[in-house]
This record gives sequence, C-alpha cells and structure tokens, in this order.
Amino acid sequence: MSFLTDDIMKGTDWRALERAVARLMSHCGWRDVAIIGRSGDMGADIVGSRDQSGARRTWVVQVKAVMGGGYVGKKGLDEVMQAQSVYGSHVAALATNGDFIPSVDKRKKELENVGFEVKLWNGTFLRNLLERWPEKHNLNRPLRKYQGDIADKSIQIFEEGGRRVQYVVATGLGKTVIAGEIAGRLWDRGCRKILVLCHAQDLALQLEQGFWPQIGKSVPTRYFFDGTPPLIYEGVNFGLYQSLVGYLNGIEPGSFDVVIVDEAHHALSHGFRKCVEHLEPRFLIGMTATPWRGDGKSIDDLFGEPIARVSLVDGMALGFLSQVDYRLYCDNIDWDVIPALSRESHSIRDLNKRLFLPQRDEAVISEISRIAGEIRNPRIAVFSPSVAHAETFARMLTTRGLPCESLSISDRVERRKRLLAFSGGKLSAVTAVDVMNEGIDVPDVNMLVFLRATHSRRIFVQQLGRGLRLANDKDKVVVLDFVSDIRRMAEVADLDQEARARGRKPESLFLKDGVVSFSDPAGQKFIEAWLADVADLSEASDTEKLKFPEGL
Repeated sequence: MSFLTDDIMKGTDWRALERAVARLMSHCGWRDVAIIGRSGDMGADIVGSRDQSGARRTWVVQVKAVMGGGYVGKKGLDEVMQAQSVYGSHVAALATNGDFIPSVDKRKKELENVGFEVKLWNGTFLRNLLERWPEKHNLNRPLRKYQGDIADKSIQIFEEGGRRVQYVVATGLGKTVIAGEIAGRLWDRGCRKILVLCHAQDLALQLEQGFWPQIGKSVPTRYFFDGTPPLIYEGVNFGLYQSLVGYLNGIEPGSFDVVIVDEAHHALSHGFRKCVEHLEPRFLIGMTATPWRGDGKSIDDLFGEPIARVSLVDGMALGFLSQVDYRLYCDNIDWDVIPALSRESHSIRDLNKRLFLPQRDEAVISEISRIAGEIRNPRIAVFSPSVAHAETFARMLTTRGLPCESLSISDRVERRKRLLAFSGGKLSAVTAVDVMNEGIDVPDVNMLVFLRATHSRRIFVQQLGRGLRLANDKDKVVVLDFVSDIRRMAEVADLDQEARARGRKPESLFLKDGVVSFSDPAGQKFIEAWLADVADLSEASDTEKLKFPEGL
C-alpha cells in the first residue's frame, strides 16, 4: 500500500494527483517542493530542486490527469516548456497517471538535441519510482529530545486511556513534525482514521505537506475544503472546520479515531468548538505556537493543561533557533509630552500618536544599509505598513545597493518568481505587508526589519520566526524594530526578560544579558517600569484606556 492509491491513479481528481506527484518528489529526494498550480500558473504545477553531481538544479513540473488509462499529447509538453522559460528552471518534467502519445516522445528528443533537459513521467514510472524508495521519507530525521519527549508523553497518555493532549511549541521548533510523529505512531496502534483541522486553506495544505516526512509512504493523505466533506477512510484528512461544520449531521460521533487541531487557540470559536465536541474521537490533540487569545479565554478547558511549553527563548537556549540580536529603536519617543500624559488617561491609539515622533524612510534605510554592511551576505526581510509602502521601500533599498522586490503583489506568478530569486540569492531583500506566509521559508534570512506594528502577539511571533531558522554560515539574526507602538515595546521587553531569566541557567549563559538592545536606555527604563504596572499590554486594543505609572 502507498499514497499513490488506485483512486488517485484513476485520474478523476486532478488536484489529488498533483499533490501526490509533489509528495512523490519530496519522498524521493527533491528539496523545496512547492505546489503552485492555479489559474494563471503559466504551465507550472510544482517547483522543486535536486542535488545532482554536486550542484543544486531547479525543476518545474506540469501534471496532467487523464481518465481511464488515457494519453497526454504535445500540448502538455508545450505548457511545461513555457513554464521552464518563465521560472528559469534547469529541468522540465511532464507527469501523468496515464501515458503519452508517440509524438510527445519525439518532441522531447528534439528539445534534448538543442540543449533542453526534459523528463516524461507516466503512471508506471511514478509507481516504480516510489516502490524503489523505502517506507521512510527522504527528510525523516530523528526527533530532537523535546520533540521526542512530547511524542512519548502523548502516546503514554493514549495507552493509559487518556482522551486528549495539548502542547505549545513556538514557531520554528517543529510542532507539525511532532504532530506527524504522533499520528504515525497512532497509525501503527490501529488509529487509521485521522482528521487534522485548522482555520485557513493555506495552512491545511502546509500541514499536509508537513506531515509527509513523518508518516511514511503507506499512509494516504488528502485535503478537503471548498464545500467538500472529509472522507472517513484509512488515511489522514486535512481541512477546515468551516467546511466540516455543514456536514456534522452526516458524521457519526467516533467516526474518526484521532482529531488533531492546529493553531488550537482558534478552537474556541463557536463553529470550531462545535466540530470538536461533536466528533468525540478516541484521542484529541491540540497544538499551537501562540496560545494567546485576545478575549482572554483559555483553550485548556477543551484540550487540557499543556504537557509541554517550548518558547522561542527555549529554542534559542537549546540551540535549535538562531540567536537574536534585537535592536529596538526608541529614539523617537517624545519625552517632553510624558509629564502631561502621565496625569491623563488615554487610549493606546492616542498614546501612540502623542508619544512617538514620525520616522523618515530615508533615515531607516540608512540604518539598514549601515547594519547590512556589517553582515556577510545580508538576507533581509522587511515588514511594511502598506502595499504601496512595500513597493516604494523596495525601490529605495535597491537604489542603495540592496536589490529588493515586494512580495505584496496580486500576480502570483511574479510573486513566486521574486520569492525564488530571493531564495536563490539574486535578491538581497524582500518587503511584504503580511507575515510572508506565501511559502517564504529561507533559512539564511539574517536580518528582519519591522516597520509595521501588528496588534497581535501571535502574528508578531510568526514574523519574528521568519528569521530564526538555523543555516550554515549564519550565527544570528539581527532584528531592526522601528515600530512606534507601546504594545510592541512591551512585547519585546517581555521577550528580553524571559531571555534574562533563562540565561541564569548554566546551559544558556549566552542569554544572560537578554536578547534586546534599546537604542535609548531611557526607553528601556520607561517600558520596564510600565510592564510592572500593566498586565498583558501586548493584547490590549487600540481603544483601551491606560495611564502611565507614577514617576515616569
């Protein structure tokens, strides 16, 4: 049995075949496999890379599903050759569950004679290739100790008759790897009907791909959304609670052996909680990197007390995340207004407006350029306050000798090209408004620049996590934070305090002085005094009224 099931190989579901080919590539040694096929993809469904003869070569793949042993013609080959030109890949491959008409092979040889590298993968080739590879995925690795401890404890709770488990693991520390490992072990214990729920389509697709290295080729996976129901079958379903909630009346409680909820802090919403409580699985797993909720409610009521909490600072101390040199620029605090503000009660919006002086992009870029000059091979991700600003700022960085493009554009093909150029080193920097969740996973990012204040601790942690991946020749990530928001200052100071507390332990002496430097020492004293008086400032809303502590 393998994930190339008979249903997929019949060709009735082209999306399922596309993802199966991507999983096959990932299982069998390709790296950086990304599924990009949508309307307007310019002939590309999958991109990836593979090390050949000591060199990294990029691939672009077009997948054609045909019914009942059908054949693919030259049009498919023309499309993938167009994609190779658009994406600048070394190799073009055309894959199908069926076979090719003779003229396709003839055209392939003509292209090879003039220097193109072209591959044709029919259904027989796909099955044979997968059969030659072992059960374990190419990227399957031994778990880190904290990951193994969480997986072991979860299985122990299950075997002792427990019904639920929760763990909190920060961004970049492998919470999905842990979930995939637990799912694989439960599969071996007879839990063959597994459901993974989340709140967003992109996240569901990332989760499915994140599980592949841990579950082995014998475990089928599929996703559901866009109004389609999950299949109650022996395999792993990935999908949205928004799609599931409309089908609950047709799903008997207990139909799924295991239900795994990612970003579990969302599970307290009415529809999500309704799904979880209706399903009544043998085992319920809640996982999150960011358990904080703006409404103050706790997810522990649904998932139980976490069996483990591994923070960003823990990850740094353990050596599994990059060390952070966090530079908070607070030179723009208007100290002259503080005596008057301390006697009044203001909303956070009004405080930010009165407390912080505007910063000019030219001065910010000068500082970025100066710091980049101190870093070998700077790889910079910039978070901008708006789409227009992201475009303008990218042009300004480029004129200062740091080639940069904005990722906050509507053209998906162009965005993917820019992302590939960044990951391949052709660009020194990228700008974006959001958390860069469009597949940006470049481990050697060594500088983050915050120009936008998020009002969510969860999003801030996700953004920070973009620079925390370890990479060769990267000793730390430098964070330049120009954000003018009192909540961000509180969040960063809180992170620093955790690092100082962790640094008192012998195994993490490099954190003893914290991870944050304030450009103005008065700013550090100011915010630390406020933190002593204000609880959970990071999640306060714009309209919440606050008073400064006495004596500032």
